[in-house]
Amino acid sequence: MKLPKWPEKSRATIYLLLIFLCGIAGGAVATNLWIRWGHDRDRNVAQAAPRQTRTQRTVERFTRDLTLEPEQAQQLTAILDETRQKYRAEEDATRREARNRVRAILNDEQRAIYEEIIAHADKRRRQQRGR
Repeated sequence: MKLPKWPEKSRATIYLLLIFLCGIAGGAVATNLWIRWGHDRDRNVAQAAPRQTRTQRTVERFTRDLTLEPEQAQQLTAILDETRQKYRAEEDATRREARNRVRAILNDEQRAIYEEIIAHADKRRRQQRGR
């Protein structure tokens, strides 16, 4: 049985449609893999155990990889906590300075809207920090 010969324009349309469908299928597979084993996994792990801080995870990893003694793990925890506090203090000071500079260039109406935006950002930051 001989198949009918399709016109060139119809064949080109079918090929384009097949390529498009393959792209959709490939994108769906890649997205699924990204969600299951990619960036969201780490975020979900952090959300699943919110009581375990980044410091605790770091100390556990170093304790395991470096076979730290309990006293060393406690000292490492203290060092990491102090360092985090210093970074946050510097970050907060830098943020305050930048916000004051932005406020200085805004008119009263813009400043009111800016304050709402800042309040929302601060609330979100406190939630992320677990305060």
